[in-house]
Amino acid sequence: MNLFRTLLRRGLSAAALLALAALGAAQPAAAATQWVMGYYVAYQRDMYPPQSIGWGGLTHIMMGRVKAKADGTLNLDFDWDTTHGPALAKDIAKRAHAAGKKAILMVGGADEGATIRAAVVNHRAAFVANLVAAMNSLGYDGLDLDWEDSVDWAKFQSLVTDLRAAAPNAILTAPMAAININYETVDSHVAAIAAKLDRISLMTYAPATVWAGAGSGWLSWFNAPLAGEKETTPVSIASSLQRYVAAGVPKSKLAMGTSFYAICYTGGVTGPNQSAENGVAIRGGDNDFPLSKFYGKGGVFDWSRRFWNARASQSYLSLPTAESHGCRYVSYEDESALLAKGAYSRQNGYGGVIVWTINQGYVTSHSRPNFLLEALRKGFIDPNAAQTVGLSVMQGDVSLAPGAQRRFSALVTGTTNKSVTWSIVETGCGAIDGAGRYTAPSTQKTCTVTAKSVADRSKTASAKVTVSAASWTPSFSVSRSGTWWVEVLAKDASAASMSIQWPDGTSSPLSLEYRQYGTNYPVFAANYEFPDAGGSYYFTAKSTSNRTAKVKLKVPACAHGADGVCH
Repeated sequence: MNLFRTLLRRGLSAAALLALAALGAAQPAAAATQWVMGYYVAYQRDMYPPQSIGWGGLTHIMMGRVKAKADGTLNLDFDWDTTHGPALAKDIAKRAHAAGKKAILMVGGADEGATIRAAVVNHRAAFVANLVAAMNSLGYDGLDLDWEDSVDWAKFQSLVTDLRAAAPNAILTAPMAAININYETVDSHVAAIAAKLDRISLMTYAPATVWAGAGSGWLSWFNAPLAGEKETTPVSIASSLQRYVAAGVPKSKLAMGTSFYAICYTGGVTGPNQSAENGVAIRGGDNDFPLSKFYGKGGVFDWSRRFWNARASQSYLSLPTAESHGCRYVSYEDESALLAKGAYSRQNGYGGVIVWTINQGYVTSHSRPNFLLEALRKGFIDPNAAQTVGLSVMQGDVSLAPGAQRRFSALVTGTTNKSVTWSIVETGCGAIDGAGRYTAPSTQKTCTVTAKSVADRSKTASAKVTVSAASWTPSFSVSRSGTWWVEVLAKDASAASMSIQWPDGTSSPLSLEYRQYGTNYPVFAANYEFPDAGGSYYFTAKSTSNRTAKVKLKVPACAHGADGVCH
């Protein structure tokens, strides 16, 4: 998994070893054939408040994360701190159990393999005891062993054997790699490891499924393709699952993987199976292009630009102009793709799906913000489940000059009929046609544009249009704390997003880091490499009403100190 790094490393005290007396406390695994296991991570807690979790679309929640220390103790800060992190973990477990779901602790993750290996090789008994003690003390039903790098497969087998002996009723799972058909194989220890686990989940999503760069030979491909593997697009869910089965893993113990983020290709690529060389780059991905942003207010999703690849069972956008990452081709998950994955898993006897991360799939601007989990419920858990129509206006509230035009589009979920009818609530507020093309009135006023679902006429969504000749001219200031980190203060509380334009004409988003105390002004940050000498760059900000301001700002220079670090 791709995770934020943290500085704090705290673990259980030696007294945790005494918790071995309670080793059998975890409950047995759920009996459902299909498991939908959603990862919830503390560092994305603001994206998805615990009280909003859509439990109907889950059988298990995977709380991230516990980190190993080389001496066999644990860091329990959950990428937050040692007070709030464990408190959140306990809260998630309680909510899961109240909803009749199972809760599993994620252990490790990307770049954590070296410390896991040290703990297993040198302190396995203590490590096992600490893991089981943490599971029990935090109220969890099992452990998810994310040993993803620096793997010693023989030691991995020993670890799961010892854990199963120590906690026979615990749910034990592990994510493993997708398979590139050109050269990768399943390690010979995996079948024996699977015998001790309840599920092996394959991380069959980007970046493992895609590649770009000179000499790679790969064509543009999908975030989580169900099928369609070939030499130039060598990764798919189906082929990866089949190779693990051939290695001796029972189908019922295998789960596919998907993600709630989008990826996209630069360089003029407009769809799958196009050259990914000659300067093409893959953008987006974990943390950078969450589906909450993709489908959210002001997001890039547009039903009229959506296409379906039947071979891969994947949706994608092919855009006439590049979006904020510099891409015209965007690969993402939608209801159709998730339903297809569920049908494949059920029909072929596989064991379900993992989702990285469910935090990134919560669309706050939509009337059914958990519509992706609702699709997983129907696809994997209950094919007969009724779906509820959800609706939102993608553009949200906007500001327009008198007489200006703007095309509105609707996000319709819970039905295959994506059509809407458009209307204007107030008289004298301009006109809108059937395609959502709106023309503002010639006078300044506030108007309301409304979309009504054709599939369910009781479902509507609206956007306010502020018609005004006034321009939006907030001021900005920029600061720098090193080679990679730049922060931009937008001196207007209504600023909602910001991007930077690079010298080659492409652009990249900045993240909203925090709001300045006392003013509520937003501070946007860019974790990109800037020259030591600094330089001038164009930054584009958007307001909550989709007004745009483009400014040229000077990124300060920095000097390398005696420690060699750019300050």
